[in-house]
Formats: sequence, structure tokens, C-alpha cells
Amino acid sequence: MRFITGLKNLSKKTILIIIVFIFIISWFLFIFSRLVISNPTFSGIIAFFIAFLAGFTFVLLILSLFFNLDKRGTFCVITAIVLTIPVILIFTRFIWRFFIFCFFANLVITAFFAFKFCIDTSTTVDDYLYRKKSSRKFTRVLEFIVFLILNVVFVFVTIRFFRNSSNPVIQGLANFLISIDIILIVIDVILFVFIIFRLIFTKKFSAYISFFYLLIFIYMLYVVISLSADFIFYDPFYNLLSFFIDFFIFLYLIGSIFERVEYIKDQIKILGADTIALFVILMKSIVQIINILVDLNIFTLAQIGGLLLIQALVLLICIALFSLLIGLYTIFAHKEGKNL
Repeated sequence: MRFITGLKNLSKKTILIIIVFIFIISWFLFIFSRLVISNPTFSGIIAFFIAFLAGFTFVLLILSLFFNLDKRGTFCVITAIVLTIPVILIFTRFIWRFFIFCFFANLVITAFFAFKFCIDTSTTVDDYLYRKKSSRKFTRVLEFIVFLILNVVFVFVTIRFFRNSSNPVIQGLANFLISIDIILIVIDVILFVFIIFRLIFTKKFSAYISFFYLLIFIYMLYVVISLSADFIFYDPFYNLLSFFIDFFIFLYLIGSIFERVEYIKDQIKILGADTIALFVILMKSIVQIINILVDLNIFTLAQIGGLLLIQALVLLICIALFSLLIGLYTIFAHKEGKNL
């Protein structure tokens, strides 16, 4: 996949790879503290360290706007270390407002790259089948039918499982999943109408769309379960599975940025790939700080519930918009057998 090429490009960036490595270690230590230690003091230390890392990343991000990290890396790192605490103390109010922006930006960007992964995966499978000239008519029709049936069955079984659960929280999530599915069905119908028009006028069939439907629903199911995990699962090791999924999304996001370094330089003059990568690390650091504060019972149950609902709604709205707008563009722009 393309993002792997981007991760190889990232490995050449010494400063960024060190920051990413330190962040991943601190992220894992937080999960480890929840699963094994369950010590508020240890979690507090990790929260303080990640907060310092977030402040350091913020200062380094600002410096990256004026200096090339490849050429002035040592100067920028030393300056960021010296200025981190003073900047945090002096600009506390502004920084917290910026961090709130980063928190919501993380939701939007995560939704976009989750959507991108779903569309890239489904079109890649379809492109592979399209290149088999002797069998592509049969296999691509079969692809569309099989994944459409799987989608219907998976949605039906999932909602029925949630509704029949003895856990009232899971029962409540069934209604939320139904609402999500209704929204996605409306979008799917709109996209399908345009697929029919494309098929009639150009004789081109976007067979990948049913696989894309399935991946999008699976992702939204993961979002709902992940955000509600503490109310559903009493086995804390679910957090480990969630960590690996979020970790993969993080790597996919970073890799996708560095896979298009030249494009970013050409299209976004003021922001380089290094600056954008630092912003991504900053966003993820803030998310982990909030998770730790939740784990330390800093927020009330009502505040936690409101925060989770807001996250789910923002992700749903973003996924819906991306699926509708970019989905329509992909239907007409994608050429079967060729990567976008």
C-alpha cells in the first residue's frame, strides 16, 4: 500500500521518527497502566509527560513554519525544549483553545483517512479483478452481489445482536446503529443512482461500491463500540485491541502524508509535510491526554457521555459528507484498473 512508502520516507526524518517513537511509547504505557498497573499516580505521570510532549510538539510545529527541520533540526529541537514550559505558562488560555481545535480536527482528519482507507481498499480489489480481462465481467458482478449480500446480512445480524443483548447500554446502541444505517442507506441510494447513470451512458460499472458500503459500516460500528467500550466491556483487554486499531490508523495517516511529500510542497506552500506530521502527532497527544483525564475520573459521567456522543456525531457527519461528496467524485473520476 502507498502509506508504507510514506512510512519509509518518514524513517529518513530523524527528528520526526524520534518524536513519533516517544509518542508511541507513552501511548502504549498509558494502555499498559490501565491493563496491568491501574495506578492513578503512574497514569498522572504519563499524563504530565504527554502534556509536555504536546507542548514541545506545539512549539516545534511553530518553528517548523520558519525553519527547515532537515537543515536546522538541532537548533529547533533545543529551542523547543527551552521554550516549552515558558510558552505553556504564558499562553495557557490560547494553547487550550488551540488544543480544543486539535481535538475536533483529529475527528475530522481521522474520519477522512478512515474513509480514504475504505475507498482505496474497495477500489484496489475492484481494480485487481478488472485487470483479469478474461473473467472481469463475471468476477466484478459477483464482487458487487457478494459484498452487497454480506453488507445486508452483517447489518441485520449486528443490529439484532445488539437489540437482543441483556445489557441496556448495548440495547441503546442498537437504536443508534439503526440511525447510522438509515443515513448510510440514503447516501448509498444516491450513489447507486449515479452508478446506474454512469453504467447507462459510459458502460462502466463501479462494482466496488458494495464492498465500500460494507467497510464504511464496519468502521462506524467500530467507532460506536470503541467510544462505548467502558460501558459495554468489563474485560479491560478490549483496550489493547482498540489500541492496535487506532495505532494502525495513526500510521496510515502519517504514512499517507509522507507518501505525498512533493504534492504537499506544490499545493500547500506554507505548510510542509513535517509541519503537518507534527500537527497529527499533536492531535493524537491531545486525544491521549483527554483519555487519561477520563481514566483519572476528572470528568463526571454526564460529561463523559456528552463527550462520547459529540465524537460519534462528528465522525458520523464527516463520514456521511465524505461518502456523499468524494464518493460521487470517485464514481466518475476513477478509471477501472488504475489507481487514483
